[in-house]
Amino acid sequence: MPFHPEAIICYNAKQPNQITSPTPRHPGRFEMKMILACSLVLLLVGSAGADEYLPLETGNFWSYRDQDGFEEMRVVGEPVPVLQGNPYPIEYPISSENQGLVNFWTSEPDGGVLLWGFWRDTWGIVYQPPVRMVDAPLFVGKTWSNPVDLYALPDTSFYMTADFPFTVHEDPVLTVPAGEFATYGIGFIDDPGKLLPGGRYTLWGEKITDKNRGADTWYSLGVGIVQQEIGDLLQLETYTDHPVGVEVSSWGAVKALYRGVN
Repeated sequence: MPFHPEAIICYNAKQPNQITSPTPRHPGRFEMKMILACSLVLLLVGSAGADEYLPLETGNFWSYRDQDGFEEMRVVGEPVPVLQGNPYPIEYPISSENQGLVNFWTSEPDGGVLLWGFWRDTWGIVYQPPVRMVDAPLFVGKTWSNPVDLYALPDTSFYMTADFPFTVHEDPVLTVPAGEFATYGIGFIDDPGKLLPGGRYTLWGEKITDKNRGADTWYSLGVGIVQQEIGDLLQLETYTDHPVGVEVSSWGAVKALYRGVN
């Protein structure tokens, strides 16, 4: 399938689907069986995220706060075509440094996580093949590398070929505002920020203010990123399965963008 840069640039302009409800009536026996069957399928599908290091389903969200009290929210949108895949976009509707950033992800059946690229205001990068950010199963000391071609957006011109090596530094149980989580701390073996155009940025498009020479992203199975350090230390405050304490403005932004609710 050909790559469509306009899908990355313009997907955010799509309006939420408008769903109308039919006139209610009592279902028959066959319809009740179908409803039960569909409910079981939905239950099984809904539980799939429990085995992912980055649960991807439209409307999922994570809200973080740094040591200075600044909030950052990330929300999963509807899949869009990128190269031969249909990754999920994660948008940053609230962020002091990265508002408007969009990056593109897929999860693998074993829980692994692939990064397809990002779009940042007027420029971006797409990776071919996608960068393996999490190579499941994880254990301390595991390393892997990602030789990929980088293409610059919006013109998709070839930028360079690079290798991004990762390692699992630690497996702590972290206590953050959202709770206590078993995690794996993953970091780059080298500093990839020097490779990207337009300044120093992570592979997923966030600004780098400093470089942590150890683990910089802590993942928890079935939850996602619990803690991240790319200069500022971000810790998980609320997320999809634990929305307690979400500020009214933040939750309103999520609903307005992805649920079609005012």
